[in-house]
Formats: sequence, C-alpha cells, structure tokens
Amino acid sequence: MEILLVHIILGVGLFFLINWIGKYSYSIGYMEISIFVKTEEAPALNFLIRVLTPIVYIIIISTGLYYFGLDKFVWNIYLVNIYYILFRLIFNLATNRGLLLNWYRQFLYWTAIVVISYFTYEKLIKVKANILPDFTTVANELWIIILIFIFQVVNNLRFSQEATQKRKDNYLKSRYHYFKRFYGQLIKDLTNNEILESIVYAIIIYEDFNRPKIVRQIENLKFKLTKKPHTLGVMQVRSDKLISDLESVKLGTEKIVNAYKRYLENSTQRSSDYFEWNARNYIINDYNAGISYNEEVNELADIIKNTFYKDTNDALDPNKKNAL
Repeated sequence: MEILLVHIILGVGLFFLINWIGKYSYSIGYMEISIFVKTEEAPALNFLIRVLTPIVYIIIISTGLYYFGLDKFVWNIYLVNIYYILFRLIFNLATNRGLLLNWYRQFLYWTAIVVISYFTYEKLIKVKANILPDFTTVANELWIIILIFIFQVVNNLRFSQEATQKRKDNYLKSRYHYFKRFYGQLIKDLTNNEILESIVYAIIIYEDFNRPKIVRQIENLKFKLTKKPHTLGVMQVRSDKLISDLESVKLGTEKIVNAYKRYLENSTQRSSDYFEWNARNYIINDYNAGISYNEEVNELADIIKNTFYKDTNDALDPNKKNAL
C-alpha cells in the first residue's frame, strides 16, 4: 500500500510537471489543448515532451531512490506512468476537454509511454548497476547521431489541421448549446442584442475552458475558508459572497451590458467604420484586461457570431440598429 501511494503521488506530480514544461515550451512548438486551431509546428518535439518525458522522469526518480537507499519504491516503478495517464484522462474528461482530444493520437502516446516505460524498467532501471547510461563505445555515439538526424527530419513535418478544426468546431457547438440550454433565455432578456449575446457566450465558453467545473468547486471551497472576495462561477465574476453559476451569468451579462452602455455614452466615433470593433474591444477589456484575453475572446466571439448569428440584424452601432 505504501509503494502504491508513493507511485500514485509521483504519477500526479508528473502530470503537473509535464503541464509546466508544456507551458514554457509553447514558444518552441509545444501544442497545448486549446479552443483555437493552431498549426502543429514541431510534431517531433510534441512526441518527445509527451512520450519521453515520463520515461526520463522515472529514470531520474529511480536514480534518486536508489541513491537514498529507498530501493523498494523502485519496484515496478513503470506503473507511475500508467497512473499519470489515468489521471490525465480523468482530468480531461472532468474538465469537458474530451471533444478537443485527438483520441487516436492520445492512444498512440499512451501506448508508447506504457511500452517504453515497461521496457526501460525491465532492461535498465530494474538492475541498479545499469541505471546510468554508458557512452564509452563508438556504437552508442553513432546511434545518438542517427537519432538526432531522425528527430530533425520528423520535426520538420507538417500535418493537416482539418481534423483538429473539426474537433474544435464540435467542442464549440457542444459548449454553446449546453450554455444556451441553461442560460439562453436569461442572456437574451438581459442583452436584447444578438451581437452582445455572442460576446457573452464567448466569455462563458472561454472562462469555462480555463476554469472548468472541478476548478470552480475548489474556488468555492477556498472562498468558504477565507471569506475573501474571489472570482466565482462560470463567468468568473468577482464577488464577496458565494454565488452559483446562474448568478454569475446574470452578474457577468449585466456587466457586459453596462460596459456597452458606457461605451455608447462616451464614444465620439458614431458611424465610424471601426465602431463595432472598438465597441467590442472596450466591452471585453472592461470584463477582463489583457492582450491575450482580448484577442482570444474576440476571435471566439467572431466564430460564434458567424456560426450561430450569421443572419442577425443586430449591431453594436446604434445607427445600424437601436440595440438597447
């Protein structure tokens, strides 16, 4: 039981480690799960991070355990990577990311991790004397050169994003219809404008993606313990009292509508060609400042508008339609 508990903790730790590596490797090609389609620039790097990182992880952990005389925890340590896979699977399903996953590729990753982990354990880790690699022979050096060459070739491959785009579209449609079923009438009554609706849904979907239900429950627990103001609910509204997702949608939508009204009162660019763009930027920045946030919510609002409100006669420019 003691060994099992340690292995599970190490597996969960690996999950957070790989997420951290992925976050800081994004600029060199690491592909994160996102609601937006991005070209996979470095497939070999993706493979290395996702598949070989768990292998290196158990090798380093095993070396440390051997060094400190904790040999018993090295027994079947390849299971750590299986627990990591199970935890990642549960996390992605619990946070509604299932529709975004390329399940064929994930199965390929997971199979490779399990097979290589078991092989590494049996042929290297299991025998304490073999834990460190031997680079004294020319043959080993030759194989390193060959592997580097293969890596460079594979890393320059480019793949079609058609399947990825389809997964993103399915995810977006699923989340839009889900939120519309629960909050559609409320949002419609408060906005009275389909362009504002598209912005509201963009923010809900974006916030829900980054703060899924399980995370929001932790935030609720944190609020109960600290009693300090916190962003709560599906729309991440700052509140000094505990609120439900429904209340957060009401407060969040009202905040968006009020920002739109303030923009109308203060704007001097009526009938400008950029009025719609400026108005939407103002509303999104008022909700949550930040260049990345503005760009991604703007893009998402465009997709929602063109997908679900393409025939609308509403506009943010009151000269086109008296929206509010």
